Amino acid sequence: MYEDYKKYPNLSKLPNELKDSLDKIENNKEMNKAFGKEVIKSFVKLRTSELKDFNDNEKFDKSKPITKWERQNTLDC
Repeated sequence: MYEDYKKYPNLSKLPNELKDSLDKIENNKEMNKAFGKEVIKSFVKLRTSELKDFNDNEKFDKSKPITKWERQNTLDC
């Protein structure tokens, strides 16, 4: 848990949900300018698809360090 937030009162809070993060990335002018709108659109589309697949096939459990879905889909080791 991040506890130093009081040292940075003007720092924006990150979204709690991945979907909200993807929305912020998609609508961020600086990110779109730096990477190009098509790259950002492609990234958001890919991550949205992964998020849907995860939600359709897995139950998130904060008490576990990693899910079976994450092992099968995101780890290359």
